[in-house]
Amino acid sequence: MTISRLAPHPSIRLLAAALALTAAASAHAVEPLRQHDVVLLQPGTLIEQRVAGGADAMAAYLKALGAAATETMRAHAQQIPSAGFIVVAVRPGNQTHTWFDFKPALSAATMAALTHTVETTPTMPVKSGEIVFALRVSVWSDKPPTAYAPAPQEWKDAAKAAGRKPDVDSLVDMVWPR
Repeated sequence: MTISRLAPHPSIRLLAAALALTAAASAHAVEPLRQHDVVLLQPGTLIEQRVAGGADAMAAYLKALGAAATETMRAHAQQIPSAGFIVVAVRPGNQTHTWFDFKPALSAATMAALTHTVETTPTMPVKSGEIVFALRVSVWSDKPPTAYAPAPQEWKDAAKAAGRKPDVDSLVDMVWPR
């Protein structure tokens, strides 16, 4: 007895190939925001003293902030691929301020949207002083920033005007007065 096998119609094979390619492409799609690292701009012992709940509270905040920033970037698909830092300072009472250090620079609309996201994401409980850190990210790209620490233009200008290199707390106070 012979068993014959039906060969799939060429259009079925083409459809299957197209579906396989689409699945492969979507599996490698670039995320709107990829967080590579968190750069602590103050000693860990100082952060532990200033944050109620310590590292756990900060980790929860970083997770929430990262998710919110990713959703913001998803809504700003027109942003050209870039990499850099979202620098954040948090003071008691949910006060936040942010600076950006990206190459190429983010569009004004993207910076405004990310600033709004940072300012409206509930923060970690800061007891005193301020906590300063940076999210080292890429937007619409997998390529991380080449730098390992941020240098927002506002910070560089303030340090130059001061004629010295201030510590992070002093620098933040210069560009974000209390």
